[in-house]
Amino acid sequence: MTAQEQTLKSQYAEKVTADLELNTAEQERIRKEIASLQEHLAALEQDQQLLTGMRAAIGDTKVAVPAPRPGKKTPTKAAATKTATTATAKKATAKKAPAKRATVKKATAVKAAAKKPVAEKAPASKEKPVPLTELIHQHLSGQTEPKTAREIAQALTTAHPDRNLSDNLVRTTTERLVARSLAERAKQGSTVYYTAIQPNNTPAEAPAAVPAQTENEPVTTTA
Repeated sequence: MTAQEQTLKSQYAEKVTADLELNTAEQERIRKEIASLQEHLAALEQDQQLLTGMRAAIGDTKVAVPAPRPGKKTPTKAAATKTATTATAKKATAKKAPAKRATVKKATAVKAAAKKPVAEKAPASKEKPVPLTELIHQHLSGQTEPKTAREIAQALTTAHPDRNLSDNLVRTTTERLVARSLAERAKQGSTVYYTAIQPNNTPAEAPAAVPAQTENEPVTTTA
């Protein structure tokens, strides 16, 4: 072993010895502090017993505060503050929950009330549609000249886009009006024209542009 190695070994040995002495001294100091704290705790417990007896002697019926159990940590001020804050937050949450439920119920009731008028108005949309015969008669009554079945169908489709009206359907329905003496049919070549007749059986005046004679019978007109 060289002299340098011997020197390093001696230095390490001295440092370890010094650290060991410091560790032993620190342990001794802590033991003394623990013993002092235990003595202080024992004195406090004796004082508590004495004070409890004195309170009972003067007739105070309040329940005595039990002594802390050995080994149980005494809550610090920060822990107590945190516990109180948690309890307060729980109370606030408990108060908000009923209010939130009440708000939801109120909103539901308002929505239900808002939907009621719609439900009441629904039957109005289910009313029976105006008969096609009446629509055709009303249309022809408002015209100043006879109309073909196609012209009537086009006009009614524009006025009532929700109804499926074909030329054949309008022609057949108009022929029913003719059979009931509510419309008059006139033919010009291969084209058939229709004119409304009022309920008093007075036919509407036909213009001179359309011949007032059908293929088989004359058309009566009023002055």
